[in-house]
Amino acid sequence: MKPAHFNIENAVRPNILALHPYRCARDDYQEGILLDANENSLGHSIPSAQSLPQEIQDTIGLNLHRYPDPSHRAIKERIAALRGLPGPEYVFLGVGSDEVIDLLMRICVAPGKEKILTTPPTYGMYAVCAQVNDVGVVKVPLELSGANGEGGERGRFSLNVNAIKQAVSADPTIKLIFLCSPGNPTGTSLSLSSIRELLEYEPYKGVVVVDEAYVDFAGDETSAVNLVREYANVCVMQTLSKSFGLAAIR
Repeated sequence: MKPAHFNIENAVRPNILALHPYRCARDDYQEGILLDANENSLGHSIPSAQSLPQEIQDTIGLNLHRYPDPSHRAIKERIAALRGLPGPEYVFLGVGSDEVIDLLMRICVAPGKEKILTTPPTYGMYAVCAQVNDVGVVKVPLELSGANGEGGERGRFSLNVNAIKQAVSADPTIKLIFLCSPGNPTGTSLSLSSIRELLEYEPYKGVVVVDEAYVDFAGDETSAVNLVREYANVCVMQTLSKSFGLAAIR
């Protein structure tokens, strides 16, 4: 995959690379007489009295006594098909985009040493997660002039690509670039050609994160999802909270 200058092992913190993954029972077994996880194989122990509210009766009637499949393969396959990705290995699930933002920082950015780059005005959680993780923030504002219209490559709230390039060239400790498209709170989509330009910028060895929480309101042609097929240094975030109206499903 492109680009040739990117190596994922250089983008990940050494202590994370050295981790031995925890394996749970469901990593190895999905069927049979499942006694290995110390679950209650007879079902949950919540009384099902008819006097309980209906929503509680509905909930305790579900199959809640087994740990879920940690790979979530079935829903990953549906999401991959929906977004035109080759398979479930291209999909990661988080408890909302905020968890994914936090995990990306914990995986890639060393506390007290390394940084992220944001493009204000933008989603405030990037800076909040950075502060929680003791990570520095470099800010390169979006284009604020409306002389060339709205959005796109050079309009109001477009990326200042040259300024971002200068920032990452001057500071090799920048490990993640967070881009919001359509922007929150700007409402404009970022140019895919501008995102490609950053992905292919040889001096930058980190990951470009494209937050597409509102992409379904902007049209498929604005999404960076297809870049995932080509580039190893891009992560595209989407959510079930906005266009799907499933905020509580997390």
